[in-house]
Amino acid sequence: MINACIVGYGAIGPVHAGAIAGIENVNLYGVCDIIKERADKGAELYNAKAFYDFEDCLNDENIDYIHICTPHYLHFEMITKSLDAGKRVVVEKPMVMKKEQFDILFEKYDVTKVFPIVQNRTNTCVMKLKEMIENNDYGPIRGVKGVVTWCRDEKYYNSAAWRGTKDYEGGGVLINQAIHTLDLLTYFAGETESVTASMKNHSLKGVIEVEDTVEAYIKYKSGATGVFYATNAYKTHSPILFEINFEKNNFAYFSGSLFLNGELICSDSKEYSGKSYWGNGHTKTLGDLYSGNKILTLHDVKDTMYTMFALYESAEKNEEIFV
Repeated sequence: MINACIVGYGAIGPVHAGAIAGIENVNLYGVCDIIKERADKGAELYNAKAFYDFEDCLNDENIDYIHICTPHYLHFEMITKSLDAGKRVVVEKPMVMKKEQFDILFEKYDVTKVFPIVQNRTNTCVMKLKEMIENNDYGPIRGVKGVVTWCRDEKYYNSAAWRGTKDYEGGGVLINQAIHTLDLLTYFAGETESVTASMKNHSLKGVIEVEDTVEAYIKYKSGATGVFYATNAYKTHSPILFEINFEKNNFAYFSGSLFLNGELICSDSKEYSGKSYWGNGHTKTLGDLYSGNKILTLHDVKDTMYTMFALYESAEKNEEIFV
């Protein structure tokens, strides 16, 4: 039996707990949060042990996997400490906040023991589209497009001091909400060659110090190009949209459905944990990991992370950045 411990039981921690509870041969051994009521709630719900200090999790030899579901600024230190303690690590986006931190993980640690959550890759339609691309059913990709129009208001950012700050969140809509859509573009189009991006705070001036909107033009090493737009300035949470364009065919994915030249060809499973607009994949992603069916490590998100870092650099310098 594998023992897992969730660290951080705020918004996404309970999603991990629910997913783990449905996986055979995995026991939710512990729930850790510095807010005692949260840890106690999760522990009681899943008959687990409550922890209030991360160091206690590291020192518990019964724990095999640590799920890092904490604010962004804690990820890097928690990853490295967990690995140093001999644990395997499951980590929520954005994995780390800085390129230098990501480089250190590859230089000094065994990143095959770090498992990122990129749950949208396990959506039924995404897997079908990936299979068709790998089979070269439609030839080379010419272009990709990703659009995210969600809502994060002042109340959301005021709910936690780390939100909306450069030092503690690392950025805004790109690093927090839209990174999964960026990941899909990279997943399909391959390695990024260069990016040109701009970022603005349109709707929350005086509330946040990071971007609520990003737009970008991306060149891929395959010769394909991409356009990417994400904002938190809309009034509601719209389903993400992405498209993949081939010479004679166009795929569009929207609201859990995949269309080929306007004709519906696939729909995602309706099973999900958490908020529906997040995507449905945590249960399958963690199930695949613990069963050994499909294991994703930091190597699998390397292109996505370096593309994200380049987007921030491009917006800051107002120039094209080569990845």
